[in-house]
Amino acid sequence: MKEIRILVPPVAMLKDGALETAKMQRYFLWMADHGIGGLFLNGSTGEFNTLTFEQKVETVRIARGTLQDRMYLIAGAIEGTPALVTALAREYHTAGADAIAVCPPPFFRHGQPGILKFMREVADQSPLPVFLYDIPAFTSPMAFETIVELASQPNIIGLKDSSRDFPRFEALISVIKTMRPEFNIYTGTEELLLASLMMGADGATIATGGIEPDAIMKIVSFWQTGKIAEAREIQFSLLPKIREWFAKDFPEGFRDAVAAKGFL
Repeated sequence: MKEIRILVPPVAMLKDGALETAKMQRYFLWMADHGIGGLFLNGSTGEFNTLTFEQKVETVRIARGTLQDRMYLIAGAIEGTPALVTALAREYHTAGADAIAVCPPPFFRHGQPGILKFMREVADQSPLPVFLYDIPAFTSPMAFETIVELASQPNIIGLKDSSRDFPRFEALISVIKTMRPEFNIYTGTEELLLASLMMGADGATIATGGIEPDAIMKIVSFWQTGKIAEAREIQFSLLPKIREWFAKDFPEGFRDAVAAKGFL
């Protein structure tokens, strides 16, 4: 049976500007106990732009110290230059991350040649494997051809696709898996979890897994055992909740949902 990994991008937990370590530990362990296989730390849901360099590293350190080897840890290294990304990656490596996620440099718009150059430099310099993080709502989009070309780089081992463009996502799977079967392709769109698994995705990095982990893991389990109707029913049942969470300024809806679970 193909291994499917669900990773959660946890919301930031801060009080008076300081990380709330005890709350983070309790939340991380709760997710692990409910079958979540990994964390995607310091991404958009984790409000990386509100954290200092040291807090980003400490977030990884807290997660690894709490979870030991129970979860796979990807840490967002979202910076403006390859040197800054690499500096963060070195600290993440020491803190216990398994990989970094890198998107095109934020704020300024970048063409595809610049994105290719940036990502290649990061891949060459990073002590950790690299996941491409395509999130065009917040950064320069990576073209289909750019992602395919970068997927041939040895130290680039995966993709988190938050484009919400499902036809392109399934096309990326069809092309990249043919040339590099071990390349990890995760959807970042919770509404498309089941559809993504059916088209060959390796899993997902979705905040819903940190709110309704049992439902998310049931979708995976039902899909793996051929119970598609049951998986679809759960996927459909989550859609109104997801719409509610996205209706607020991101990521406030997800923060509110985590708070309702008693973790904030």
